[in-house]
Amino acid sequence: MRRLFLYAWAAPTTMVGLIAGALTLATGGRMQVRAGAMEFHGGFSRWLGRWWGFSAMTLGHVIVGLDEWALDLCRDHEQAHVRQVERWGGLFIPAYLAASLLAWSRGDHYYFDNWFERDARRACGEGD
Repeated sequence: MRRLFLYAWAAPTTMVGLIAGALTLATGGRMQVRAGAMEFHGGFSRWLGRWWGFSAMTLGHVIVGLDEWALDLCRDHEQAHVRQVERWGGLFIPAYLAASLLAWSRGDHYYFDNWFERDARRACGEGD
């Protein structure tokens, strides 16, 4: 029952990820399920990652990545973001953007000093 609640709570953010996933499949990409999240790679996900400069990105219970190798490499970090989304629900995307803006406004890096990124690095043992 708890798991079902977490999926429902994260659904607004996951819906954004499912759109990216559908575009990935429509452009020749692939999908796999790992640790309760749908992972998409190739096609649109590869294009998006190269355009935005990421290897993998979490959108709810969806993770999009350049390829299988990138997903394998980034899985622990991205799973930490999945847990964050399960805590923040539909507020995750606005909160993440606000954390980037706050870091940038302090003169820090919008990505590396974003609280959500620092928390994910700590959660999977990457350090800070």
